[in-house]
Amino acid sequence: MREILTPPDVIFDPSTGAARVGSYRGELPRVDMTPLAPRGLDRLLRQKRWTYVAIASDELFIAVGVAHLGYLVMAMGVVLDKAGRRLLVDRFAFGPPFAASVGDVGGEGSAASAWLPFARVRIERPRGETTIALTAAFRGLDVRARLDSRVAPPALSVIAPMPGGLLLTTEKRQLLGVEGEVTVLGRRVSLDGALASYDYTNGLMPRRTTWRWALALGRAESGERVGMNLGEGFIGEAECALWVESELIPLDEGRLTFDAERPLDPWRVQTADGAVDLRFVPGAAHSHHTNLGVISSEFMQPIGLYTGTIRLPDGRTLELQDVLGVTEHQDITW
Repeated sequence: MREILTPPDVIFDPSTGAARVGSYRGELPRVDMTPLAPRGLDRLLRQKRWTYVAIASDELFIAVGVAHLGYLVMAMGVVLDKAGRRLLVDRFAFGPPFAASVGDVGGEGSAASAWLPFARVRIERPRGETTIALTAAFRGLDVRARLDSRVAPPALSVIAPMPGGLLLTTEKRQLLGVEGEVTVLGRRVSLDGALASYDYTNGLMPRRTTWRWALALGRAESGERVGMNLGEGFIGEAECALWVESELIPLDEGRLTFDAERPLDPWRVQTADGAVDLRFVPGAAHSHHTNLGVISSEFMQPIGLYTGTIRLPDGRTLELQDVLGVTEHQDITW
């Protein structure tokens, strides 16, 4: 099992210029890719940044995200009804680069925002604060919430090499406390007591990038709060981890198996060593298939329920039953 280290104070070693590659327990330092890509066309084409927030309550799964691809921006807002296993809202918007921003200041504070027609998002963690403020407005969806890290386990931060001498940084947070409310299709629902996940990613990425990803967020049958982040491909096991109450536990790389012709059939979600063995049953999927010349993407993000077991390093086994989450398959040329 890999070691999770104390985060460095800078991404690049001042004496050697080398990236401080590793998995870290805690927040990223300020992210500045200038040593690898001075500002210009290469930076514009290579640097990709996004912030993604998921909230799981007893009734709903909500996902809000903003992505800045350098020459294009995107915003999304999705809501799944847990009982009915159907999407209540599924919104996705493109725009020019000036219509959104994703902050690159990591642990010193971060912000993402989008101001597109029918899509307004702001995700902000002020410097020195322990809460993340989320506001989002899409057609049929209005979210106003505060995510509290004081009750959450440590973040997992990663600095990882990418093919072609490129570099990716990401900060994953799980089991954040939630206060606030959401209005979905005119119905107001309290989010107090829900759990949240936060993903900030900023890196220089290859023109074609692929990955599979799994996120689970809820409670084990024995009552513990549980969050899981698994990746297959991309940066591999470096971003794979389990959060159980106050613990952050590294995991092996994920293995996500599904029928590409029938992506709403059950998925198998495991780790390479078998510690995670879950069945994921999608209720519905947020997806988009894009071909804009410069960018083409095959993106599928089913939302649904996890059932199965997770074996912990101390020998205990957690049982999950109908825990909310997502899987994802992404093949993008950007």
